[in-house]
Order: sequence, then structure tokens, then C-alpha cells
Amino acid sequence: MKKAIIIIITATFGLFWAEPAKAALITIAIEATVDYVRDEYNYLEGQISPGDIITGTYTYESTTVDTNPSSSVGMYEHDSYPCGIRLTVGGFVFQTDPDSIWFVVEIANDHPWFEPDINRDNYLVGSYNNLPLSNGTPVSSISWQLDDPAGNALSSTDLPTTAPVLSDWQSEIGLQLYGDRLYGIAGHVTSAVVIPEPATLLLLGIGAFLLRKRQY
Repeated sequence: MKKAIIIIITATFGLFWAEPAKAALITIAIEATVDYVRDEYNYLEGQISPGDIITGTYTYESTTVDTNPSSSVGMYEHDSYPCGIRLTVGGFVFQTDPDSIWFVVEIANDHPWFEPDINRDNYLVGSYNNLPLSNGTPVSSISWQLDDPAGNALSSTDLPTTAPVLSDWQSEIGLQLYGDRLYGIAGHVTSAVVIPEPATLLLLGIGAFLLRKRQY
């Protein structure tokens, strides 16, 4: 019976990995805490305050081509669904417009910024075409940025297939939600994890089922 289970599991792996995937969507779930809110004219209707929790996901395609010629910066621009970001806080949804996607992942590795003799690592996700809020208020940009002045967080400019390890980064420029000059929200991310693809979830489910069968 044990041998049969191993054969079935091996065959199942073969179904998913017999051929290299043409594209792999990476979806990362994040949770953040609001640190600051600027809303002098009440566009957010008093629904978002410091201490509130932001939750959501962003998705990108791991095979996207780097359009930046620099050897120390990778620029990965996405313009097709389901790539983009979707966050909720205070009853509002901040999300990429699925019909007009402009979503960017930028990876800098040992990049010389403005300080002499300092090569930094940087991780940025940003969405610049977004749906308005439910009350019609525009959302001009949604972004999250991490920074490591020591240049130890990354080893290349390739698109990562895992979520950023928050403890690897010395500073967080932050999660920022803007509506032109109407309002601004700033927060810090407290967790970031990859959500497995449906095929991976199916495979794990099959494996668990076979292991349960073996116990009976």
C-alpha cells in the first residue's frame, strides 16, 4: 500500500511539473497598521484612523520581462488582469482598475543611490490606475516600499517568488494610499505571506487525502 501511495503522489507531481510553466502568478497577502491619516475635507468620511488594520493582496507574474536596462534595478510592469493590488480598510476598498492596469514591481539590488559608497536594496510595488472608492473619491496611487541601506536583503534584481521577509529590511518607507491631493494614508506592514496557487493547493489536498487513506 505504501508503494502504491508513493507512485500515485509521484504521478500527481508529474501532472503539474511535466512541462515548465509559461507563467506563474505570485499572490502575496499583507496586513498593515495605519500610522497616519490626512483627510482635511473628510473624503474618507472619518472611517479610517491610526491603529486601523489594512488587509489585502497583490499579484504579479513571475515571468514578466525587466524593462530597466540598469544591472542593479529590475522594473517589472504589468498591464493585464489579475495582476494588481486590492486592500481594504475602514469599509473602503483600494484596488487596481482591472480594465486599465498599471501595476509595477521594482527590485533594486546593490543600487548606488544618492549617498556616496552606499549601495542599497529596495523593494517597491505600486499601482497607478485605480478604481475610485465607493463614495466616488479617486485613488491616485497605492504603494508599498522596503529599503535596506546595507544592501543585504536581496541577492539579485529578479522577481522574487516568495514574500519579502520583513526582518531582512532595515527600514520600511511604508504602505501609502493617496487620492491626488485630497487625502493620504500611511501605514506599516506587519505580515506578508505568499498564497499558494490553486494547483499547489490541489496537490497538497491530494497528498493529505492519500495519507488519511493510509491510516485506515
